[in-house]
Amino acid sequence: MVVTGGCICGAVRYTAELDNATKAVCHCKPCQKRTASAFSVNIIISRDAFKITQGITRSYPHLGDSGKLYHSHFCGNCGASTHGVPDASTSVLAIKAGSLDSEFVDLDAMDSEFYVVDRLGYLKALEGVKQHDGM
Repeated sequence: MVVTGGCICGAVRYTAELDNATKAVCHCKPCQKRTASAFSVNIIISRDAFKITQGITRSYPHLGDSGKLYHSHFCGNCGASTHGVPDASTSVLAIKAGSLDSEFVDLDAMDSEFYVVDRLGYLKALEGVKQHDGM
């Protein structure tokens, strides 16, 4: 399934092929800070399955628990996150689910929850979803 998405202001647009995607909630501290929320929702795909079709993203690198950088990409105009690229895994990237166009945002069930050790106390595990202490 091919999906489209982008930022709030429309300056950045992308397409992505989701046939072999993993849908995951991430509770890590950097995701909490980056989203100003309790977690992020991600669609992990092959880098080859993702293409920026309009505009240029800016990125902010931060050190992941792997000891390698994670590059959070966002629109330089509106600041909306679009995707993240981990140096620790050179074949994948993570689309930020909130950046999908409205017709694609209903992702059905998640496949995994990552960094559940950092999950905030007022949240409960998603029933039937694989739980991981890290990535």
